[in-house]
Amino acid sequence: MIPAILERYRGAIEGRLSRALDGDGPLRSILRYHVGLEDEDGTPTHVTGKLLRPSLVLFVAEQLGAGLDAALPSAVGLELIHGFSLIHDDIQDRDRTRRGRPAVWTIVGVEQAINAGDLMHALAIATALESSSAAAGRLVEATREMIEGQCRDLEFEHRGITADEYLSMIDRKTGGLLRCAFDLGGLAAGVNGRVRSSLTALGQAVGRAFQIQDDLLGIWGRDDVLGKATGSDIRRRKKTLPVVLLFERVGADDRAKLEEIYGARDGAEVAEESVAWVIGRMDELGVRGACEAMVQRYVDDATGRLRQIPFSDDARSQMEELIAFLARREK
Repeated sequence: MIPAILERYRGAIEGRLSRALDGDGPLRSILRYHVGLEDEDGTPTHVTGKLLRPSLVLFVAEQLGAGLDAALPSAVGLELIHGFSLIHDDIQDRDRTRRGRPAVWTIVGVEQAINAGDLMHALAIATALESSSAAAGRLVEATREMIEGQCRDLEFEHRGITADEYLSMIDRKTGGLLRCAFDLGGLAAGVNGRVRSSLTALGQAVGRAFQIQDDLLGIWGRDDVLGKATGSDIRRRKKTLPVVLLFERVGADDRAKLEEIYGARDGAEVAEESVAWVIGRMDELGVRGACEAMVQRYVDDATGRLRQIPFSDDARSQMEELIAFLARREK
């Protein structure tokens, strides 16, 4: 069941997204397609995904006393930054699909997809400025963090990393925008520095739980839910947390084989027998259980952080429901 927070603001967010991306020309059209407002032929659609980040901005702002009109531009600006990052991520990772549809770069080519992503970035800042210059500045800061995280993620493909390094990376790549969502809501409501610090700490805990659950789904997710085979992240040699923990736990012989699998640079996917071997080692060494325990640890951390924020009991309950959903989702 979808949490109420993710449904409450959908109409307002989609309407403001449509306004931000209105206009003629191929780039505007492809951006409307990318966010799920249109099909490839320009037919209106409503496949805009969870809209998690802007929904968080609006929920926090509303529960702390702000009007939605004050927070909506910054919320949509944040969603546009998220969208820009996905266009560029798909190019860098050579992912051909996004939310079950062809990725932008497969339709218009890499060069125009880069232009589309750049335009979405510019439109995001322009939209956030309609809330306030402070909101736009906070969004710029979060964007910088996210890009630095993506840079580290790509760097990690070429060397060994520790679990602490991995967590530091996701605090930027994933956590940067999630912290920003909570902070933008507090900023719109004009709360004091102590409450804003509590909101960003909450965002960090949620970001870690969210990303580690995503890592679990990339290996053990059900095919019928994800639309991709179990072990897909292994096939693509993505060094997600389960792989990082496996490297830390294996013996010398298995480490040599892992390094051979993850060190290949021929562009081919990992063979099925090697995927099965990696998953088998993970199962033997308790990697999945360790990751699940970490998700729960950050869920517990987030739940504790909620008590430091002046939400009503009902608002706190709704946020707990959302956090549990994100940490246990199957897609």
